[in-house]
Amino acid sequence: MKLIIGRLPASLAVAVAVALLAAAAGVSARKQQPLPAHDEYKLNDEIQIECIQTNDAGGRASTEKSAKYLTPTCMETRKPLHVVYGYDGPIQCSVSNDDPFHRTMQHSIAFDTPMQCRIARNKMASPKHLLLPVRVEGNSKRVAGSFNAVLHAQNGNLIAAAVYPVADHALPQAVAGVSTIQIWQKWYDGAGLSTLMATRRHEDEFIIQPIVALMFCVLTACVVYVAGRVYVESSVIPRAVQRHLAENDAVSESKKSQ
Repeated sequence: MKLIIGRLPASLAVAVAVALLAAAAGVSARKQQPLPAHDEYKLNDEIQIECIQTNDAGGRASTEKSAKYLTPTCMETRKPLHVVYGYDGPIQCSVSNDDPFHRTMQHSIAFDTPMQCRIARNKMASPKHLLLPVRVEGNSKRVAGSFNAVLHAQNGNLIAAAVYPVADHALPQAVAGVSTIQIWQKWYDGAGLSTLMATRRHEDEFIIQPIVALMFCVLTACVVYVAGRVYVESSVIPRAVQRHLAENDAVSESKKSQ
């Protein structure tokens, strides 16, 4: 390409270079095109967690496409197990010991292998998923049930996530035959651990929008104009008039004395 452009007239070479840069920018823009607004997660959206079902031998389907994913229906809410987008705090889900999800957790403990779970990255009809290997603590009778979840999102799209058990922090079994799962979740804005999503959200609330800034400017100008006019009319003009009258009186007195 360098040799070809070198043989062209200067103006034509510039035109070719600009066209190539524009084409490259167009390709880059298509690759980095953001999701449509309706496909992005919004604050407090519920994002379902689902895991591959295993059998009593700890086996599962050999490929992801043929695997059977399941999620429990929580007794507290009658909703599937989920995390809440942008919410920092606990999510609780109680599961009956007869639930296939509970048996899958027991298989994870018995065979000392993590559950193979996943979570949708966005709200598209056929979204990509983040894989979540989840190790479960407990014994043959019950599941410990205490987990932490660290999730990263950018522009309404999940980019990373991890769920791990909290050792030596088993939840008490309040009802026989029921295991309670409690997930303490923390959301981060972007790929790093420096900015909490809650912090970024609070910062965005204090950003002055352009229309608001324009209104402030107009209001300030009006206030300055009114204050200036009041000052001029109530102070400057009367003093100037008084000074002018005093000078006229002095001139008149001088003429009379002559």
